[in-house]
Amino acid sequence: MSLSMNFRTLFTACRSAGLLSLLVGAAGMGACIDDPEPVTAIEATGKVSGILFFDRDNNNVYTPTAGDSAMAGVAIRVLDRGTTRVLGSGTTGANGRYEINVPVGTHDLDVVRSADMIASNFIWCGAAPSVYRNEATFVQTPLKFGCVVRVNVAKQAVAGASVTIAGVVTAQPGRYRAANDNLYMQDPTGGIQVFGVPAALNLQEGDSIEVTGVMAAFNTQLQITSPRIAPNIKRGAEIPDPVVVTTAQLATTTNALAPNVGRLVSVRRATVGTFASGNAPFDDGSGAAQVRLDGNAATTIGTTRFVTGRCYNITGIVGFFNNATQLQPRGPFDVTEVPCS
Repeated sequence: MSLSMNFRTLFTACRSAGLLSLLVGAAGMGACIDDPEPVTAIEATGKVSGILFFDRDNNNVYTPTAGDSAMAGVAIRVLDRGTTRVLGSGTTGANGRYEINVPVGTHDLDVVRSADMIASNFIWCGAAPSVYRNEATFVQTPLKFGCVVRVNVAKQAVAGASVTIAGVVTAQPGRYRAANDNLYMQDPTGGIQVFGVPAALNLQEGDSIEVTGVMAAFNTQLQITSPRIAPNIKRGAEIPDPVVVTTAQLATTTNALAPNVGRLVSVRRATVGTFASGNAPFDDGSGAAQVRLDGNAATTIGTTRFVTGRCYNITGIVGFFNNATQLQPRGPFDVTEVPCS
């Protein structure tokens, strides 16, 4: 057997056995030795730190001058992301602060609800901090009255459930009710009425607000009652463009959960019929629906605004009253006479 063949035979035997060949001696032949130990992963750790507080001004930053208050004696846990496995835990001190040693990685931060939190209706909305080796990741840990959900999700909540939504005011208080205490707001998923808004807030169309309240229905129209408007009002945000719909689409909307109910929409080139009790048929040629001059809108717009045989672009909020869909213009600016063709 040649030297090269002996080497090949030994190498093949060692490789088949999962071993490493070592050549020693003048003949260049050797014996098999074990593979070296695999590289062991470094078990690196870091820290999650933060301050737990009630976020009275709802800006996600601890600001005692705005009424925020630190929460002491509350258990904080860091969980393996997406699981309930605890990686580390601690308790907030008198100043609300905590610091927990955990492995590196991105984890879930969990606040265990204390008796004080439950009594105050405080809720932790969650966070997923990333932890780095030998570093402390600071996490603002604000407690709130509710965690924001989309309008379409809030609408599916049972009557009496507490919900929190955020969006832009599309019909300000006073557009409809003389009591000046209801508004409509919407987010990208839809719109809804909020009933019982404090007039002192002077909310205007275009204001971005966050509302926590109770889901309810009045004559089949969904609304949020007993609202708590968060202090983080942003004035003058952009009002969403109305969605262009046909009168036929409005007429065939028969569900309070339909996407356009509560939303700002616009109908083009519609004729308007005779009003009775604030309602009139109107039709863009696709099939008749109902337009309503509700409350104050009946005064600011007036039924004489509409002339038989003429056409109008009409913008308004889609209402759903007693299982009937209604387009509710807000004021004279929502009604424009246009050519019929």
